[in-house]
Amino acid sequence: MIREALVDSPLNHGKYLHSAGKGHGDVAQKIPGLSPPGSSWQQHSYEMQEELYEALPAYGGLYDIYISQNTFYGHRAVSRLARLSAMYSDLDFYRIPRLAEIHPRGVLELAMEDLERAKIPRPSLAVTTGRGLALVWRHDPVPRAALPKWSLCQDHIFGALKGLGADPSATDGARVLRLVGSRNSKSATTVEAIWQDRGEVIWGSSDLVDEILPLSREQLEERRAQRLEQREKLASSKDARRASEGREDAQKRFTQYSLALGRLSDLQLLLKLRGLNKLPPGQRDSWIFAAATSLAYLVGAEALERELIVLGTENAGWSEAETRSR
Repeated sequence: MIREALVDSPLNHGKYLHSAGKGHGDVAQKIPGLSPPGSSWQQHSYEMQEELYEALPAYGGLYDIYISQNTFYGHRAVSRLARLSAMYSDLDFYRIPRLAEIHPRGVLELAMEDLERAKIPRPSLAVTTGRGLALVWRHDPVPRAALPKWSLCQDHIFGALKGLGADPSATDGARVLRLVGSRNSKSATTVEAIWQDRGEVIWGSSDLVDEILPLSREQLEERRAQRLEQREKLASSKDARRASEGREDAQKRFTQYSLALGRLSDLQLLLKLRGLNKLPPGQRDSWIFAAATSLAYLVGAEALERELIVLGTENAGWSEAETRSR
């Protein structure tokens, strides 16, 4: 493939990802050896877009710098998502012996083939991260309510690319990926964009979902309606009424993601409706536990601690140490 290096600096990378949308963009640096374990990230949240654009050039040439692909209200966490702006996959192909010595452009060719077989569109951007390859599908910003469908798409992208070392932990909405123009301390190389799609500049989010998921929303609803209609013909009038109610639920396309997000949103809404900035004493543990149970369906195990620290700080008033102890 011919190299397309339009995204060739930290600022250009930030503008490419966050040219629209609300909230804050996060830039993080991984610093090994910090204590306690798991606190090796130093993060800065910048208001979109002027503050973020002003800060990004200073990160050029620094080691192990990452940028959020989506935006947030305050701290970077799925519970604080403002807008979803991109889907992505992080290929750690260096962990696979047969791929370890292949150039990232060669792995990109293999990824394109796997995506074509899975009937998933090619990515908008490919970035060599020093030892791996990050692929990004950029789409128009959508609110957190779109997270269930977005998560299903992430599952399908991971399934198509897992043979190339796709990282299963890099699928939640609060993920950060390496910043173009920064450096990887393990490989001593610069993070670079090696390919950019010149065709579809920004996907419409619903169009991208329909392209990635095996069936479009209309097709799924049509098939579910057909199945329910067949059941109705065999049922009594009472059973038919229940089936009709079931059809209405089925058309909402419930998933484990939509259920978990709905419960988390309800918990947050209850605080707002009751005029509470923080959880009252005696009710903090149970609220955080219920929220954590929902988050466990929305993020990977390795990201859950990060999410709970944010919840503990913002909703219970706990320090990071107190959240960890609980």
